[in-house]
Amino acid sequence: MSPIINKNVPVFDLTAIKRGDVIRVRRATETMFRNGIVTQLDGKRMQILFANAQNNMTSFMEVFAGDVAIGVWEMWWSTDLVTINYQPPAGVSTGS
Repeated sequence: MSPIINKNVPVFDLTAIKRGDVIRVRRATETMFRNGIVTQLDGKRMQILFANAQNNMTSFMEVFAGDVAIGVWEMWWSTDLVTINYQPPAGVSTGS
């Protein structure tokens, strides 16, 4: 299930990903994952609360729908921790 609805301007599919979902994201060019909770979500922007291990604090980060649509982010997310959804980065096929 894709978190993006493709329109003239990419937006998040609010039926696929919701506020309160657990999420794991990684920029396609990085090796570090960030695990957190979706705290705010609108059509174009998602805000994630995550634990920052470098300074032992919680931090917020933003992920934009346009970046997800072009494959900048690799994402796993779940509402119930039973069904895990996956959005691959650019150039990676999910086989479906």
